[in-house]
Amino acid sequence: KYSATKIKYNSEDLFLVKGAPEVILNKCDYYLDELGNKKLLRKKLIIDDFINKSTKLGNRVIAFAYSNSEFKSLTLIGFVLIKDEIREETIEAIKLVKSASIQTVMVTGDNKQTAVAIAKEVGLYNDNDLVLTSDEMKNMSDEELKNNLKRLKVVARAVPQDKSRLVRICQELGLVVGMTGDGVNDAPALKKADVGFAMGSGTEAAKEAGEIVILDNNFLSITQAILFGRTIFKSIRKFIIFQLTVI
Repeated sequence: KYSATKIKYNSEDLFLVKGAPEVILNKCDYYLDELGNKKLLRKKLIIDDFINKSTKLGNRVIAFAYSNSEFKSLTLIGFVLIKDEIREETIEAIKLVKSASIQTVMVTGDNKQTAVAIAKEVGLYNDNDLVLTSDEMKNMSDEELKNNLKRLKVVARAVPQDKSRLVRICQELGLVVGMTGDGVNDAPALKKADVGFAMGSGTEAAKEAGEIVILDNNFLSITQAILFGRTIFKSIRKFIIFQLTVI
């Protein structure tokens, strides 16, 4: 949830750190004011309030800090807010898969509030649905997760192992599972799923592990793949029924 780079500055070691605010802020003892002066950091609650308001608007928040010793007594530099625009066709695609009796679960590394804001924006989440963080999911037994699976719509701050576990849980319930991924760490989940959807911009490892490569990284393309697959299946079934009837 963070990364650090060690550089030489004025003949001294300097660690530049960026990452999730909840991780970085807990390690910060100081901050830089608007004039670049180093001061003692006391009002963390005000900063937490700013982060919460930002994430509820669907922003990703990245914290920046530095230190003379690796990840200890950090000095907070500031934050950057990033927001990905939602593709208009995604909202329609979510409606299509719902009408096809397919449950969609968003598995993301984003902050919980950011993930919920995005899920609401695309029509994936309502107030009766379940949202879990990776840590919350780890604390649930397989049986608890199975009992709550139908309500699950978002897994936030997820790690690759969460995808593999979700695939296993779904398959144990007799469900057909499609999983998306683009990284090397996603490969086991893509391989284990009934259908692995690798992203066209992803790693070669992910593409080799998946059955289908989505060239435009678009969720709507997944709905088209489902449509084509179901159409072929129905056509084959109709043909077999016809042949058996003729015979």
